[in-house]
Amino acid sequence: MKKLVIVAIASFFAISALAQPGILAGITTMETDYETAWANVKEVNQYHVGVTFKLPLPLGFAVQPAVLYNVKGQTLEDTATDGSLKSIDMKTGFLELAAQAQWGINIAGVVRPYAFAEPFIGYGITNEEKVSNFTGENSKEAWDNVKNRLEMGVGIGLGVEILNHLQVAVRKYWNMGNLYDEEGGTFKSFKEAVNAGSKTVEEGTASGIMASVIFLF
Repeated sequence: MKKLVIVAIASFFAISALAQPGILAGITTMETDYETAWANVKEVNQYHVGVTFKLPLPLGFAVQPAVLYNVKGQTLEDTATDGSLKSIDMKTGFLELAAQAQWGINIAGVVRPYAFAEPFIGYGITNEEKVSNFTGENSKEAWDNVKNRLEMGVGIGLGVEILNHLQVAVRKYWNMGNLYDEEGGTFKSFKEAVNAGSKTVEEGTASGIMASVIFLF
């Protein structure tokens, strides 16, 4: 038993020595189509930042968990019957834990293209709504009444790693379930007043595309 403990401790430190800590930042968009997301990249004002570490494994595999602050949201607009423009800008910040599984090919230690899958789980910790020409329930009260701030989902994407230190990655992510409890009413009042046709809001989910730059030390 004592030998087993010693081996386990030694293995832990050996693995830790191979792991590369890092920092990351990027943009988050609610667009679910790459072409549309690229066309609207200048208008994207959601973002994510966080810390990560990469652990290389045999046969080209690697795992790269991360802790993120990820702001998701979108702006919806509609014209009322009186001709006035109603709009609402919604942003929710999530504290997320992601576990990325990668597979790639290291080419001469210079460049490593890779594909990855990334399950994640998060919890909404901040919320901001900017409303124009719309009278509805108080957004702070609506947020306080939201009973379900938990999110979970999965992302799939591609990346490239340069000189074992710089990564650029793009992923499409899907939330597997509602972010907001129906009783919370955060979206309900806006849907009734503005009659938004957004699938994302109609389903109460937040799926989209993320682009990240990661620096590994």
